[in-house]
Amino acid sequence: MRTFFRLVAAVVLLVLMGLLLSPGGAIDSERLIWDKAAHFIAFGLILWSLGVLFRRLPRTWAALLAIALGAAVEVVQRYIGRDPSWGDLLADTVGVATALLLWVIWRRFRPREAFQASNA
Repeated sequence: MRTFFRLVAAVVLLVLMGLLLSPGGAIDSERLIWDKAAHFIAFGLILWSLGVLFRRLPRTWAALLAIALGAAVEVVQRYIGRDPSWGDLLADTVGVATALLLWVIWRRFRPREAFQASNA
């Protein structure tokens, strides 16, 4: 099962990076909220992918790496015909922070330990 999750995480990371770095057109103002939502979700998934692929990497370091990746994407977008945006980087950061918070809540809940204790 671990191999399956690692494969899924690698595919998710590669697909998202491909989408983030592909040439694209300008975003209409009415679609702007969906662009930010897409960045929010994408970088939450990027943090999940980094956590699965690099299990021994502390989550705070993975979060910093994901945010640095978001900043690098914004710099590269300038050279591939897309508009870099501080708003996109903010949405990336909020997505990473939300995913990190969900991970902390999940770890405090510890459903596996509760399940194992009830079966002992």
